[in-house]
Amino acid sequence: MKIAFIGSRGIPANYGGFETFVEEVAVGLSENYNFDVMVVGDIHQKEQFNSIGEYKGVKIIYSRYSKAEQTIKFYLDSMLKAWNSDVIYSCGVGNAFFLFIPLFFGKKFVTNPDGIGWKRLKWSNNGKKILEFMFYLSARLSPFIVTDSVGIESVFREKFGRNKNIQTIEYGAYLNQTIGDNSDNVRAVLNKYKLVSNKYHLVVSRLEPENNLKKIIEGYIINKNQYPLIIIGNLQDTNYVKGLLKIKNENVYFVGGIYNKYELEVVRSNAFSYFHGHSVGGTNPSLLEAMASKNICVCHDNEFNKGVVSDSGFYFNTIQDIADIIKVIERNDYSHYGNAVFEKVNNYFNWVNIVKLYSDYFKYIAK
Repeated sequence: MKIAFIGSRGIPANYGGFETFVEEVAVGLSENYNFDVMVVGDIHQKEQFNSIGEYKGVKIIYSRYSKAEQTIKFYLDSMLKAWNSDVIYSCGVGNAFFLFIPLFFGKKFVTNPDGIGWKRLKWSNNGKKILEFMFYLSARLSPFIVTDSVGIESVFREKFGRNKNIQTIEYGAYLNQTIGDNSDNVRAVLNKYKLVSNKYHLVVSRLEPENNLKKIIEGYIINKNQYPLIIIGNLQDTNYVKGLLKIKNENVYFVGGIYNKYELEVVRSNAFSYFHGHSVGGTNPSLLEAMASKNICVCHDNEFNKGVVSDSGFYFNTIQDIADIIKVIERNDYSHYGNAVFEKVNNYFNWVNIVKLYSDYFKYIAK
């Protein structure tokens, strides 16, 4: 069976969640289930990786366009390049205006909408309206829809009236291999970032308004806490980031981005707790990685985060919630919460299981 993934920037993954998802599932389907898999990347991926034609058994081709700069052209060009596949899987709703084509031809075309993007604060009001309309078109016209969260599936059912050929398959993570490791290499990473094992609160996030960094910092600085707050994320030159830097105190540290996978694993596995402020996404990869690191998870109170962590974590709405939660977890032993979320990844939210679910799904819809 020929499966094509479009809509990501391409693999090897070097950008974000969609790229990691595509790499894990595409390679897994090729290596473990003998699917004939193709991934369409964008023009910048072609330039960066010098036009590689194959990656771990997956065929790689490239669009003539950039996803970021020529989004609609990129999606249409990618769909046409993947047209001869048995199933085309689109990451994102960028094909919304062209979905009448696979619908008319009876093509097995799957849309993964990726959250409720029209609520992201970075878009203008007109941008939000256009994006919401694209979600609506996808809900009405895409032959198949896979969401990464039961909460997102509910939005499509209740808001857009989509009840046929829609289901949820979440993302996965790998169990953190540095848990409990006290080797020289681990200590070197902690020393590099001036961290003491199990004595810091952690945030790993893009520094964007809907991820509630401002609220987390404001809640943290209400009290004089035992452990510092460490924030990992690319320090872009935006007004929002400048505002965050102004409100922090001496116990809030912005590390910037950590792009070395091993170093990030070490920082995660040695954190006392993990704060997850994402509010408009589905099953978030960063949250899964925190769970796979046995972190005590403190999450923004929404159905997406609750659908993953369930009753094995803490939830906040207000800055006072955050202040109160920090006081509670610093004074009491909640390590059983870390063990519980770790088991959720071990038993379900892992890439081996997610790849199998996709193998079964593609075989089912291709009948």
